[in-house]
Amino acid sequence: MSDLASSRPVPDEPPDPRPGGPSDVSGLFPSASELYVPAAREPSDLDELALSPLAEVIADLADLRTESGGSPFAADAGPDDAEPTAQSIAALLSSPATRPAELADAVAWCYDDTALPLLLPLARHPDAGVRRAVAQALPSVLGEAAADDTVHALILLSADRDDDVRDWACFALGTQLSEIDSATVRGALAARLDDPHDDTRCEALLGLARRRDTRVLPVLRERLARDNVFSLEIDAAGALGHASLHTLVRGHLSGWDDDVVARVCAALRLTDPDGVGDDLLDGLADWFRAGAPHATDEDRYWWAVTLQLLEHAEYRAPEIAEQVHYRLQAAEPATGLMLGSRLSQLAGDHGWPRWRPNY
Repeated sequence: MSDLASSRPVPDEPPDPRPGGPSDVSGLFPSASELYVPAAREPSDLDELALSPLAEVIADLADLRTESGGSPFAADAGPDDAEPTAQSIAALLSSPATRPAELADAVAWCYDDTALPLLLPLARHPDAGVRRAVAQALPSVLGEAAADDTVHALILLSADRDDDVRDWACFALGTQLSEIDSATVRGALAARLDDPHDDTRCEALLGLARRRDTRVLPVLRERLARDNVFSLEIDAAGALGHASLHTLVRGHLSGWDDDVVARVCAALRLTDPDGVGDDLLDGLADWFRAGAPHATDEDRYWWAVTLQLLEHAEYRAPEIAEQVHYRLQAAEPATGLMLGSRLSQLAGDHGWPRWRPNY
C-alpha cells in the first residue's frame, strides 16, 4: 500500500480572469500527453524568458540598498545558512556564474515576500529544478499581494513536463492556496486528474475535494474500490465528505504507517452518514469543561482529533460547534471557552451565528 503523506512546508479570491490579463490562462490545461515545457535555452538566452522582467526589479533592489549606504547585496555576506532574501536572489540572478542548482536552492527556501516579483518570471526558467523551486516558494512569498499573478504562474507550472514541478504546483494550488477558488483554478486541477505521475494526480484530486468539486466523486469511487490506494486519496475522500465513500474508506483502515492512521480515521468520520461521532462531540464538550486550552494531555486527545478533521474539511466546523455548544447547555465557563475558541472562529468563518469574536 503506497503512502503519499506530505511533509512539505505548509491565502484570497483573485478577480475573474481578464481576457489577455495575468489570470487569463485559457489553453493552459493540456492532456497528459501534451504537457507544457519551456523550450531548452542556453543561460545567455534568457533575456525574453526571465531576465528582462527581472532587470528592473533587481535595479530597484540595488537602488534601495545603495541609497541606505550599503552594498546592494550585503545580505549575502551573512552565514551560509542565512535565509535567502530578495537581495540575495537578485544577486544570484545578476551573476553569470550562478548555477541553476544554486539558484533553485535559494528560491526554494525563500520566505521573503519582497522576492515575489523576482520569482514569478522564473516560472519559465529552462531548468526544471528552478521551476520546481518556484512552485515550492510562491505560496510562501505571496504575502499580502494580489494572488492572480501567483495563481497564473502556478497554473502554468501545473502543466509542466517535469513530474516534480507539476507535483509541487498542484500541491500549492490545491492545498496551500485552497482558499483561492475559481473556475480557472479548478480547471487546472481537473486537467491533472488523469496525470501519469501519482503524486501530481493525488494532489490535484485533493485540491478539488477541498473545494468540494463534485467531479472528484466518481474518481474517488473508482480509486477507493481498488485494493491499494494512496493516503492522499483517503484525505480527498475526507475533504469531500460524501457519505457514499464511507464504506470504501472503511475498507482501507489497515496497513498504514503510524503517522497516517489519524488521517484515515478522520476521513472515516468525515464520510460517516451519521456524523462525526458522539464520542468525539462528547469528548470535545469534556475538553472545554476541563478548562481548554489548559486541560490535561489526556483531555486534549479529542481536540487533536477535531483539528485533524478540520485540516481537510474546515466547512464542517459549524456542525461540530453547534453540537458541542448544545452539550455544554450554556454552562459557564465552559461555554465561554468554547465560544472564544478556534473551533468557534472557524465555524463563524463558515456562517455559524453563535461565534462571539470578543467573548
